[in-house]
Amino acid sequence: MDKKKFIISGVLLAIAVLVFALAGHSKQIKRYITGNSMKIEKQKGSDKDTKKRSTKQNPKPKVAEKTMEEKQAVMNADMERMDALNLHYDYANMTLPQVVQTYMNEMGIDPSAVAFSYKNTATGEIISMNETQPMTAGSTYKLPLNMLIVDQVAEGKLSMDKAYDITKIDYEYEGEYNAYRKQFGDDMTISEMQEYSLVYSENTPAHAMVSLLGGFEKAYSMFDRYGKSKADLKTIDLNSGNKTTTDYYIQVLDHLWNQRDKYTDILKFLGQSFSGLYYKTYLPDIQIFQKPGYVREALNIDAVVNEQTPYLIALYTAGLGGSTSESSEVNDLGYNQLCQLTYVINEWHRVNQNP
Repeated sequence: MDKKKFIISGVLLAIAVLVFALAGHSKQIKRYITGNSMKIEKQKGSDKDTKKRSTKQNPKPKVAEKTMEEKQAVMNADMERMDALNLHYDYANMTLPQVVQTYMNEMGIDPSAVAFSYKNTATGEIISMNETQPMTAGSTYKLPLNMLIVDQVAEGKLSMDKAYDITKIDYEYEGEYNAYRKQFGDDMTISEMQEYSLVYSENTPAHAMVSLLGGFEKAYSMFDRYGKSKADLKTIDLNSGNKTTTDYYIQVLDHLWNQRDKYTDILKFLGQSFSGLYYKTYLPDIQIFQKPGYVREALNIDAVVNEQTPYLIALYTAGLGGSTSESSEVNDLGYNQLCQLTYVINEWHRVNQNP
């Protein structure tokens, strides 16, 4: 795939930070590209898709709105960092969609290329943009898949202590499958499947979990237990190229966080995944539980960001950096833009939502 040159005045430090991160984790990125996402796997956003809404479930207590002086104090404290990254926006006076759209306009990113749903865990407020627009899920399907497995264990249908046969699973990549057979033999435990499907986002352990649930069709049919999007596309559509919406995934994250005692192992592995990369690139000092997903044109992240006030974020993209449905590797420019978006979203949260 041809790579476009990325020349933007004033962002030399940001590029240097990214190059350092990628250089230090190139082996992990390579493993992610070759072992990530099912290869069964832009309508333009409208004004009605860019909005703010409050959840009706589990109403949260109202939190006193920050004063402009308090917001400006955070801006002042973070000024050097945001200027160094050339990501200085009027966070205190703009809504989250406005900040994201301003960044996209500066970068020449199509309005339909980014969809997100954000939730403040303290107030229950949800802010979304293009949240009903179909986006390719990539390996983010492995998050609700792992949750289904934990549910089956809790219901006594599966066991964490048992090693399950992997000799008859429908693997995706022969080389990866053979490597797992060499390392684990004929079987794997659920804990091993969870670790390798979430920390490294590999497909063989995910396919093994799918087999425990009765196949992909059966597994996907159960995803609605974690929520349903208000869009026509309710969860993840296996038959349309693994399409989903951020409106669905914010509910998955909400279910995960609200029952974090039950899903403690999943959160542990999400906390270990892709150290220094994706949502962790520009936020190294914050505890982040993330499940990235990449395939062809799509670069996505589902995350719980443990800021002073934790928040949930489902961030899905398509075509960043000029990637297409024919792309076969991560687009460097697109990846950098995704990471910059995570900083923009987090800085807006710091200025407006942290106490």
